[in-house]
Amino acid sequence: MPVEKITLTARFKVDLADVDESVISEIYRLFYEYRRIVNELIKLAASNHITSFVELYHAKYQELRQRYPTLPSHYIFTACRHATSIYKSLMELKRLGMCEKDRPTFKGRTIWLHKDLFRLDVENWMVSIAVHNGRRVTLKLLHGRYHERFKRMEMGEARLVLRDDGLYLNVSFYQTVVLPEPNTDARVVAVDVNENVIVYGNNDFVERFETNEGIIRTRYFLKRRRIQTRIRGRGLRRRLLEKYRGREWRRIREIYYKVAREIIGKALEIGATVIVMEDLEIYKEDKDSKELNGRLHRWGYRKFQWILEYQARLHGLNVKYVDPAYTSSLCPMCEGELDLSSNGCRLRRCQRCGLEKDRDVIAVKNLAKCYYEECANARTPKPLFDA
Repeated sequence: MPVEKITLTARFKVDLADVDESVISEIYRLFYEYRRIVNELIKLAASNHITSFVELYHAKYQELRQRYPTLPSHYIFTACRHATSIYKSLMELKRLGMCEKDRPTFKGRTIWLHKDLFRLDVENWMVSIAVHNGRRVTLKLLHGRYHERFKRMEMGEARLVLRDDGLYLNVSFYQTVVLPEPNTDARVVAVDVNENVIVYGNNDFVERFETNEGIIRTRYFLKRRRIQTRIRGRGLRRRLLEKYRGREWRRIREIYYKVAREIIGKALEIGATVIVMEDLEIYKEDKDSKELNGRLHRWGYRKFQWILEYQARLHGLNVKYVDPAYTSSLCPMCEGELDLSSNGCRLRRCQRCGLEKDRDVIAVKNLAKCYYEECANARTPKPLFDA
């Protein structure tokens, strides 16, 4: 059976209520120097077109160690990794035609922490962070019942994030899960993702979940457009846009997790071991419909698939993607062509066997059928020579 490591990120808010002012100033000094180092490394990477972390590390490490002798060396190590990732992201955006800058600028307030730079006590929820001159500062972490699950997991690296509302520590944890082997005998739950509804099931049952994602996103889009056209002050406009953008994402994310929990709960209830989803590609723009293009760009189907896959693997369920071609236009019983029935555009009728079902129900059954066909073809040995 395949074994995988699933990454979980826990966010803790640092309790700065009783922290000494010298400790806070030391943390601010870390952020200031780390940002300077990252921007200097980005400048070197851009001028010499360095995309290798190792090459950037060897080119600048000794110089930075001499200029920052009191700073722990692992900060320079993580800054090199951070700068390389930022520069490579810029190059990818330029390749896609989404950016025209030659060199990015790191303006964030984030520090990458290597395992040797912090020590997390999960029993008392305290963290010790390395600072200048070989010293360490100990900080208390605010936690809740949700964080208790991380006591049984393996710890990875962390991020120290400074926000307007306080200081946060984001820690990566790892959990090893054993996934079942995909085969034709496994029970599956197929998931068909649409703009306003998510349908899941198999040949025995089909259930629908009304998300209304397209309606919600369109309303927030129109609200943001009104703000952009009516609010003149740049600062007020930016704050309002950030407010409603965050509110939209939190609302959609809550729906995504609710649907994911329902699907996984149903899969565990019926003894299914595989979640089947469509291998959707990025939709091409339609030159004749700007409204349709906007709806497709606002639709977060891939984000939902990522959340469902992530949660499914945590519960020991395998996830498989199949080709979604013709899943709504072929009959799952006889593979005959389907026509729109006279009862409306949602229903489809088979010309060969007369089957009449909702197009989402047909898509779910075809997705499950595609999974079994792919498993059967994978087990069938191919002939060495064609006849």
